[in-house]
Amino acid sequence: MLLLSACGMGNGLITSSISGAGQTAISNAPAIPDIPHENITISEMTYIRPDIEQMRVAMDDLKSGIKRDKDAEQLLDDYKTLQEQYSHADSMLSLIYLLYAFDVTNQGNRDEYAYLQSALSELDAEMQAVSADLFESSDKTQQIARESFGEGYVDAIMGGSFYDDTAVQDLLDREEQLTLEYDNLSATFTLFENGTYWSYSDIMNAVSLSNEAYYRLYDAYCSKLNEEAGPIYLEQAAIRAEIASRLGYSDYATYCYETYGRDYTPSDARTLHNAVKKYIVPIFISANEQNDTSDLSAAFFEEDAFFSAVSSSANAFSPLLAAPVTYMLQNRLYDVTDSSVKMDSSFTTYISDYRAPFIFSDWTGCADDVATILHELGHFTNYYHNAVVGYSAGDSLDLAEVDSQALVLLLLDDYEQFYGDFADQARTSTLIDAMYSLLSGCMEDEFQQNVYQNPAMTLTDMNALYDRLTEEYGLKQVYGYQGTEWVLISHNFQTPMYYISYAASMVPALELFEIAQTDPETAKNVYFNIIMREPYESLGDVLAQNGLSSVFSEETIARIADILDSYS
Repeated sequence: MLLLSACGMGNGLITSSISGAGQTAISNAPAIPDIPHENITISEMTYIRPDIEQMRVAMDDLKSGIKRDKDAEQLLDDYKTLQEQYSHADSMLSLIYLLYAFDVTNQGNRDEYAYLQSALSELDAEMQAVSADLFESSDKTQQIARESFGEGYVDAIMGGSFYDDTAVQDLLDREEQLTLEYDNLSATFTLFENGTYWSYSDIMNAVSLSNEAYYRLYDAYCSKLNEEAGPIYLEQAAIRAEIASRLGYSDYATYCYETYGRDYTPSDARTLHNAVKKYIVPIFISANEQNDTSDLSAAFFEEDAFFSAVSSSANAFSPLLAAPVTYMLQNRLYDVTDSSVKMDSSFTTYISDYRAPFIFSDWTGCADDVATILHELGHFTNYYHNAVVGYSAGDSLDLAEVDSQALVLLLLDDYEQFYGDFADQARTSTLIDAMYSLLSGCMEDEFQQNVYQNPAMTLTDMNALYDRLTEEYGLKQVYGYQGTEWVLISHNFQTPMYYISYAASMVPALELFEIAQTDPETAKNVYFNIIMREPYESLGDVLAQNGLSSVFSEETIARIADILDSYS
């Protein structure tokens, strides 16, 4: 692959006005590993149920070898074989989840995903135990392991925890079953109104609706879905509280933050919540009052024209973006067909057996579709260049969202290609969306923290809490939220406590946007340096290495607010 040449200041550094004292953004291009990618389409990928029992036999053999003081190098060779088996099983899990997402009403794929997810969840605990036993078996074994697998991997195993309580696994299985129930409900739910069934997509894309009719239907849809999805979440919340308690945590939010490997705590996140409410909310409300993007909202965008524009834009942006985009388009490694049975979600997954990322979404022709695919393209690019997968894979959720959110902002100059005559409105909308990411990321996190710290909450309590938070974060003032809308956030059911990553990642994304205004090449190079991070590196460390600011600083958020205010 071609390398992006370093540009900008002669010493390879550029100072960001948002950076702390002495911090500079690194403009040197990253070194790119030569990773082969198989040319294959999703239809050519084959799901085969992994042999879980064979993996357990391999674990038992490894345990026996440890007890017999088998040669360290032979033990580690056996362990590498086990890792390969696990990676294959993990790849099959990604593939069956994708097949299930194409049609959540397909009982066969749903059951197979549920089986494999549960089997691997059980296997995780066994893998943790045997990995720890192996690395603790001798100094020589641990030394070779650190050389072979890296310091981060071994430290993660040695510092990790595992459970042997079968009740916890039963709770995890039930939690997943509830998630599948929500998936099916959200994908198929309709509102019956005056003789017509309205899906969420129908309401969002009905151009003939008046504003009054739209908001009436939207509110009614959320209220009715809340009635049906709320009990699912209530049971999940209770289960999650029990899981956290059994594993020795004060609450589920604290457990989740640690499980995600974050280098900050729920308390740190509350500092961000307060700063965002103080500095971002007033600008967000003002920007929505002063800017009209209704023409953009009513516009229709052709799928084929957009993907053609993405190819052109990527080629001009950088060889590091052109390569994954070309690979994606050549192999049709995306699915954006609009279907009533598809999972109501957009995501990018990675099928490691084929080294193939895949974007899952739907295309209805609205402007949000363009923004969504650009967002997912950042995840696709990271997977293409620097996938971290397999057992105990360590990659920061927050940095993964920098991959996606920064790319959307760095491509702002190309919006004429994506949005045509609506490019200026799209730029305005993107910056308003950036503020929304800060606000909603914090708001959803504060909502969930409160729920998990008070597991006795009723559905009425949760709706009242959400209603209060939407006002504190300005969403009630702008969108007229009523407090039931949280059931539309699939993360609450599927990936709890994830949402703060959208807020935490938007801070460095906006900082890169600021740098790009005076030195776009430096901003691109910093972006790709973040893409090429080492496994197990934390958000704070990677930002510091690249001269970017601390996310959890009131001063940082105040400066971000100034940036947004100047462009809104």
